[in-house]
Parts: sequence; structure tokens; C-alpha cells
Amino acid sequence: MLVETMVVGFVQTNCYLAWNEATKEGFLVDPGDNAPLILDTVRRLGVQVKLIFLTHSHFDHIMALAEVAAATGAKVAIHESEAAEIAAPSPATLRALGLPALQIKPAPADILLKEGDTLPCAGETLKILHTPGHTTGSVCIDTGKLLFSGDTLFEDDCGRCDLPGGDYSVMLSSLRRLAALPGDRVVYPGHSVSTTLARERQVNGDMLRALRSAQ
Repeated sequence: MLVETMVVGFVQTNCYLAWNEATKEGFLVDPGDNAPLILDTVRRLGVQVKLIFLTHSHFDHIMALAEVAAATGAKVAIHESEAAEIAAPSPATLRALGLPALQIKPAPADILLKEGDTLPCAGETLKILHTPGHTTGSVCIDTGKLLFSGDTLFEDDCGRCDLPGGDYSVMLSSLRRLAALPGDRVVYPGHSVSTTLARERQVNGDMLRALRSAQ
């Protein structure tokens, strides 16, 4: 599987295009802004986007969703507990950050995700891991080799837990769950650079705190 990273929007959110090199079938993760860039990248690489995954519903992960979904015809997938947030985007997180309200076009969910769901795409079986803590419906998408972690796990860090729906104690449980995954993964987070699960088990302070708290 190939992965193209696009950094979009004023919060510098990572939008990922992942695809099978042979079939050109693929999926997007978190079209956070700059729909023209995302769509130009899809066209340039000749990818047939079948699914759009949202790791959660915060504004910086969904601002280009409606336009990209309409242009590609891809099905939109989000955890069932946050589907209402993309159907009628709320300004709650923007208010919590002291930012002005943004006009975000609504986009209905086609697939309501829950823990343990598996979806075939791009020659892979994509497993949904429900990892709340940053938001109540945060998810990671796991291929067994790659982990699209949204704002749950970053290099040396985890997502903030002080916004609506956040809970640090719940985040620690999610980080323990990720640390317990067998083997290694390349981790593609919602912001900043990619990392590996093996590295984060060794040096990520929040993940280490999560592991200690379980002892």
C-alpha cells in the first residue's frame, strides 16, 4: 500500500491518501481542508477513492469533506457516536479554542463505524479501533502494518483532552490498547510527522504513563 500525505488547513492537519499500487483503489483519511489540493492529488495519482474515513469530527479534520465526497463519490465513514457532528457541524470546539465560527458544509455519513468493524479496501482489510479520549468517537484505522491514528497518538505525544468530549483517563486506556497491538506499525497521525508503534512504546511519555497505570 502506498500513502501520500497532504498537510492542509491552518491547524496543519494531515490528510492521507492510501491506495493499492496495482489496482489504484484507495481511501482518504481526514480531508481537513483544501479540497482542490486533495482532489488534484487524487487525479494526479489516478486513485479511485472508495472510502473517506474520519478519525473524528473536529472541524480541522472535516472542512473539505463535503466537497471531496461529492467529487469522488466515495462513502463517508465515521464512528456512530459522531455522525451527527458531520451532518450538522457544531461550533463547540471552535468556541472552546477561542476561534470564530466557520462555515462547514454538512456531509451525511454513509457508514457508521464501531469497534471491531472491518472494511475491505485497496487490497487490505481495514480494522476499526475505537480509541476515545480526544473525542468520544475517535477511531484508528489499522491494516496490521499501518495505523492511521488521528489525534489519539502522535510522535512523543497524544491528542489534547481538554476539548468537548475529551477525557485524559479514557485516553490512557486507548493508548494502552494501542501499545498492546502485536508487532509494529507505521503510525500516521492527525498532525506532525509519522512514527512507529515500536518507538512510541519506548519513548512516548503518555503511552508509558498509560502502561504504568495498568500495573
